[in-house]
Formats: sequence, C-alpha cells, structure tokens
Amino acid sequence: MKLIVIDCGTTNCRMRLLDGDTLLASITKQVGAGDTAQSGSNNGLKRALKESYEELAAAEPELISEVHDIVASGMITSSAGLMEIKHLPGPIKLSDFAGSIRRFAFPELFPQPVLFIPGVRFSGEKETDRDMIRGEETELYGYMEHIAPKETGVKGRLFMHYGSHHKWIKTWERSIVSCSTSISGELMMAVMQHTLLKDNTLSLDEVVPDSEWVRKGLETARQYGTGRAFFQMRMLNVLDKHDKQVSTSFLLGVIVAQDLTMLTDEMLCDVEVIVLYGRSLFPSIVVPILQEFYPSIAIRVVPEEESSRLSVRGAASLYRQYKEEMSIC
Repeated sequence: MKLIVIDCGTTNCRMRLLDGDTLLASITKQVGAGDTAQSGSNNGLKRALKESYEELAAAEPELISEVHDIVASGMITSSAGLMEIKHLPGPIKLSDFAGSIRRFAFPELFPQPVLFIPGVRFSGEKETDRDMIRGEETELYGYMEHIAPKETGVKGRLFMHYGSHHKWIKTWERSIVSCSTSISGELMMAVMQHTLLKDNTLSLDEVVPDSEWVRKGLETARQYGTGRAFFQMRMLNVLDKHDKQVSTSFLLGVIVAQDLTMLTDEMLCDVEVIVLYGRSLFPSIVVPILQEFYPSIAIRVVPEEESSRLSVRGAASLYRQYKEEMSIC
C-alpha cells in the first residue's frame, strides 16, 4: 500500500511517502498555519504543498504513481490550513476517528484526493476547561498502536507534546479525555528573536542547559510571574555578568514553569505514566523536575526521531482502518 501522509503544524509542513509502515521519502518545508495567520492567505502553504508533491514525484516517479490517497492531519485542517474541518467533540475514543475522516479533491495541487483527519475540541462549563488539538490525535494513535502494546496494564496516561505549542493531553485506555495548551514554543521563540532579550540568549542549537539555572528560572517565574522572570534574564547578563548559557537556561526554566502551571489535580488524577515527546530539548530538563514533583508517577520519554514518526504511523494505521470500514459499507 503506497500512501502519502501530510503533517502540517504551525511552523513546518512535512510530506512523506510510505509503503505500508515503511518510510520511502520525506520532504519538509518551513511553512505552516502560522504563516497563513500572519499573511492572511494560505497561498504560501498551497505553494509549499504543491512543491513538496512535485519533489516527491521527481524523486520516486514509479512509486508515486501507485499512490491512491493522501492523508493529512494537523493545522492543515484548520482555518489557517488548506481546508477547515470541524473538530470532533471530546472525550473521544481513538477508534472513532476513522469514521470521521473527510475526503476532498484539490486537482490544482495533487492528482489524488486528500483524506483529512479531524482534530478534537473540549468544551467545559468554565472557559479554562475549553481546549482543542489538531494533529496530536494522530500522534497518540501512532503511540497506542506501536508503543503502548509494550506497556501492559497502563490505563491512565498524560502526554506532553513539545512543539510550537506545548500540550498536556490526558488519555484513559484508548480514549482522549482532555487537554491543556500553552503557546510556550512560540512565546519562547518570540522572546528570543523579537525582543530586547535577543542579545541575552543563545539559539536552541547552541544552548547546553544548566540544571541549576533552569531551576532558578522555574522558581523565579513561579514566585514573581513570567514577565518579571523574563527581564531577570537581562540582569543576569548586564548586571551579574553571567554568560548566555546561564540566561538561556534560565529562560528554559521560565517556560517549564508555565507548562507545569497547567497541571491541575483533575488532570493528574489516576495518571500512572507521563509521556514526553516531540522536541528533545525540554524532556532532557523536565524529567528530573517531574520525578521530584510527582514521585509516584512513571516518566517516559519518546526520543525525538521516534516522536517524528508517531504522526505518520498513526495516519497510516487510521487509513487502514478507514479503508476497512469503507469496504464493509
């Protein structure tokens, strides 16, 4: 079974060619829903999708001719994506997603139809209970299909997705129960690139987190608030003459504090395992903090390379379920 899987986020769009669960080729473009939101048009995203398909076709002309469908998930299903698909109401069983996949044609972009996997919305009595995900549901499906079977006996899990947005997502067995989202990733990059603090931070590729200063950033944010903690970074350099490794580590601690604030008693109730996945930087500094704060909960980390495969594995598994259900109908 040859299949193209598109995973589009806020800042990146990935197109992958699969044969079953085997990855044959991959194209990544640094464009996403964030670009559409800023420009007011999805023309840039459409152009990137068309270019990605043409590059795959040029690299694998025989294989791509065997592709019958394209499966897409993530922010590509939002109003800032290719086509807005309504969220499914949560809580929701993972088995319910295949029957809610929506099929549309975009002949100006691809010869094959696109099957959109919808996201999930959570509505509560309080505004703080409302949240939504797009794309993470596919990653969780990939986790449940390929990793969870090795973790026998676990029912309650709490996932943290590290990306442009940081999301806590609670699951019970094979159902998504709730989620809580922060724009932590985007906020961090905005601070590092578009404020006075640009001169006081290193790029994420250069930083080697100092656990002592990460903890100081965490404690300062918890005590004095995020805004005050951010400015403390500048004083670390200007007044105290610490280097940028220190101030950037401090910044990471401030972001961690924001993420931990979202962990309510209700979200932690009956959780046996916390699973960290996505970009590897934060899991490396968060694990010891979580172990200290929540000693009765097991902490597991999905390596970044494996994290990047969760979406494509989940999409392929959902597609197979979709095809089976369609054949029955």
